[in-house]
Amino acid sequence: MDNNLDKWFEMVERLRCADTVWAKDDLPVEIIQTHISVILLGKDHVLKLKKPRDFGFLDYTTLEKRRNACDKEIELNRRLCPEVYLKTQPIVEDERGFCFSDNGNIVDYGVLMKRLPEEFMLDRMVTDNTITEAIVERIAEKLSKFHKNAQRGSEVDTFGSLETIRYNWEENFKQTESYIDRTISKADFELIHAWVYRWLEENEDLLKTRVNQGHICDGHGDLRCESICVADDISIFDCIEFNKRFRCADVANEVAFLAMDLIAYGRPDLGYFFFETYAQKANDEQLFKLYPFYRCYRAYIRGKVLSFQLDEKELGDEAHKAAKQRAKNYFRIATDSVRQLQELTIIMVAGLSGTGKTSVARGIAGELGLRVVSTDAIRKKLFGDKEKQFGYGKGKYDKQSNQLTYQKMLEMGAELLKKDGGVVLDATFIRNSDRENVKQLAKSIGAKYRLVECCLSPEKVQKRLDLRAEKKDGLSESNWQIYQQQKIDFEPIKIGKDKHLVINTEKDLLTNCRKAANWLRAKFQNEEKQKAVNG
Repeated sequence: MDNNLDKWFEMVERLRCADTVWAKDDLPVEIIQTHISVILLGKDHVLKLKKPRDFGFLDYTTLEKRRNACDKEIELNRRLCPEVYLKTQPIVEDERGFCFSDNGNIVDYGVLMKRLPEEFMLDRMVTDNTITEAIVERIAEKLSKFHKNAQRGSEVDTFGSLETIRYNWEENFKQTESYIDRTISKADFELIHAWVYRWLEENEDLLKTRVNQGHICDGHGDLRCESICVADDISIFDCIEFNKRFRCADVANEVAFLAMDLIAYGRPDLGYFFFETYAQKANDEQLFKLYPFYRCYRAYIRGKVLSFQLDEKELGDEAHKAAKQRAKNYFRIATDSVRQLQELTIIMVAGLSGTGKTSVARGIAGELGLRVVSTDAIRKKLFGDKEKQFGYGKGKYDKQSNQLTYQKMLEMGAELLKKDGGVVLDATFIRNSDRENVKQLAKSIGAKYRLVECCLSPEKVQKRLDLRAEKKDGLSESNWQIYQQQKIDFEPIKIGKDKHLVINTEKDLLTNCRKAANWLRAKFQNEEKQKAVNG
């Protein structure tokens, strides 16, 4: 049975319906399939089985290999959630049918786990919009501590070498050739292929520095939203046990994975916020330089793995259709990751409170591999919460404090502009004088400037502000009264339409961020073409 996949699936189906294993009101238990596993979900427990397959990078074709893989999975996953992983469970078949036992005719092994509450799974929380920045910050805190204490050494360091990284990419490209024009277009495949090898050549010294500074560790390897549960504690489960090469890497690789996956779930703002928060907690300034590369890498792998499902007949037509759509989405994220701006650029993201400007600013920064400087964050750093009770135009929001806040934003923006080649400024930009100061800064440095204005109907703004207050989420202290006063004080924007984009933030966030990023890319591409024409 080890090598007969059809018979193995027959065994799985009988197992999920076995009243000798599961409570009768559980039957038949829920089943989830990946390209390498089958997961059976009861009310209180989960049994994860390894498909008897050989993909080259893993081999589960014998009973012994599956048992060893289960043992390894439990050992590794207990690093991040020791209470969830219970044991390697032998599955025995006798005259009564299947049962869990250490004695008898063992037909397979599985990983027995406690079932975690579905409503607190990160993917579910993002979809249900119950996620908050505070939760994302807790995840970043747990992951930074895990990475700090994770295994390191010369053997682990080899997985951060240029040779290993190049080999990983060569494997990715080879394994996705058959999916060209199925889940990834030929143009995007070639674009990513060329960019990756160019990036590796240009950043060889940076990769060596990362190894020498100890940033390569034995991590999780598969840090998706689906693998995180946020209940009383944060459980990060389902790490990669089958191939050390996929698990050991630069911490930037792992952090970019979850940031990318949050984008795939429609929250590019939280993806950026997670990455930024981790970088601050880990005190790792180099992460931002690595982000576009590893965001592309992780999105490409997700696209590849989902593409594999198209060739698995046991999944069925509906599952194939869903996998194809998700694969295309991840490949698009990979493609967008390499389409960065080529000129020094200051991007202002403006809008009244509640219009979603901070989310858009973060999303644009993530799309273009840039960083955000926010007046909300600066104001909190300068003044703290000691004057929180004062309203609009008072305390830390008076004229003098506003001038100091905007001046600090320009100083920080100029520093990042020179370092990263671009920066996103997140502020209301109510006054033309503040916009003009950005324009003059860009001119003094020889940079381009653009303004993205976020707009939303007052009714929608009020609902958003009320929800934000209820969730106690984010840095902004604005409310409906502040929004109304801002609306009165807002000075019409005098920047030319070629440098000014208005977006309606009632549309979904990911669509708006991509729209803004593509507008910025197109503007500069068109300018370069015009220069070439004019000679």
